[in-house]
Amino acid sequence: MQSTFHERTANRFPFAARPSRPAFYPVSADAELLSDRELEVLRHVAEGLSNKEIASVLEISTHTVARHVTNIMRKLDAANRAQAATMALRTGLLVY
Repeated sequence: MQSTFHERTANRFPFAARPSRPAFYPVSADAELLSDRELEVLRHVAEGLSNKEIASVLEISTHTVARHVTNIMRKLDAANRAQAATMALRTGLLVY
């Protein structure tokens, strides 16, 4: 049986799926400047896909995906891709 997005997310980011206490993640003003493609890449990052998998789905190069991920992390002021995904989900930037 295929697992749902929420189950995959809970397994990959258990701290994001069920926060023990409300967390506040200030999102940089640059977050509003995420392009449609960056939001699409961020959605796939939140699903737990690797750069190679994202590149395959979007039919772009892995270098382009890496550049998008770098830009996303810079704009969200995130330390890594997991933090970017968590911030996007908790702040409502991504809604599932």
